[in-house]
Amino acid sequence: MLAVTAVGCLTGGFFLHKWLRRRIAHILTGEQRRALIPPGECISPGAKAVAASADVELRSHMHRLKDGTQLFSYILKPKTKAPTHAVVFLHGYSSNSDLYVENLAEFARAGAMVLMPDLPSHGRSDGLLAYIDDWWAFMDKIWEHTEILVSQECKSLPLFVAGNSLGGGLAICMALQRPTYFRGVVLKGPMLTVSEEVKPPWIVQMVFKHLVARLLPTWPITPVKSLADFDFRVPTQGPVYEKVNPFSMKGTSPFLASGREMGFTFTDWLDDHLKEVRTPFIVLHGKADKITDPATSQRLYDEAKATDKTLKLYDGVYHCELICCTPGGAEFTGLTWLPEQVSATQACTNDAIAWMAERI
Repeated sequence: MLAVTAVGCLTGGFFLHKWLRRRIAHILTGEQRRALIPPGECISPGAKAVAASADVELRSHMHRLKDGTQLFSYILKPKTKAPTHAVVFLHGYSSNSDLYVENLAEFARAGAMVLMPDLPSHGRSDGLLAYIDDWWAFMDKIWEHTEILVSQECKSLPLFVAGNSLGGGLAICMALQRPTYFRGVVLKGPMLTVSEEVKPPWIVQMVFKHLVARLLPTWPITPVKSLADFDFRVPTQGPVYEKVNPFSMKGTSPFLASGREMGFTFTDWLDDHLKEVRTPFIVLHGKADKITDPATSQRLYDEAKATDKTLKLYDGVYHCELICCTPGGAEFTGLTWLPEQVSATQACTNDAIAWMAERI
């Protein structure tokens, strides 16, 4: 009887696990994602426009790490002049570099060579979609890929790192690990903690952290509110943006391991090391951000040991409005951005460019 019950539970668990991942079953692996959109093709209208432009060169690459993992990247650089500096740009959770090519082309027009990797398990890189089972192994792969890109493309140029959302958390983590590797760090709405707006009750967090995530790491049932609903000041815009991204989680909750590593492993570690940041940095954060907490960006600015540090907080600006509200983004989604959303994206981009220009 016990054996029959066990078999029934295992069978039920198998089908439930499969059902929970049904929306992303066609893009779970890097091979599936590259088959859907090959590395040589642009995804977004913004990236396609940059590829056809007269002033910015766009190239794509696949690199193989020592363990066999294949990672995708874009390289942007000015066509009409030699680059004066280089920027490694790290995108956010469940995103990919293609969505930001249009925005980062402004960096290239200002003289930067921009290295834009798809993070491990994201976009056209290998790995279970948006899955992070070990934060530090994740960081090791990002470092290995970064070193390949820098050595091949720009080892003699002043080097900056810029990150959006999760990418901002990764950027500050890299700066803490190697304080002198980058000349400066640009943080856009960085994930330094997870906002209380999207967290479940404390007791649910503890059960998730200490029990469920260890037992069921690849189950997409992290107890968190839908992030897409908080992306923009117009609530309906976020789900649309998520839907048109071919490699998003499609409304599926984060895998339990990913939720644990982003929500606890990294943020708990950072909480203990925030004061140790010494690399020059600028933080750009919307005051109305409900996904990543602007109060933690303020704390980073207040407590970090760095003597060269800047904080810019934008009134009324939501999480994705720092980088997404571009003409190509409107074409991609079919949305019409509000004038203040367009202004927010432009201001954030210009502030980042100006800050780096003063430190080349």
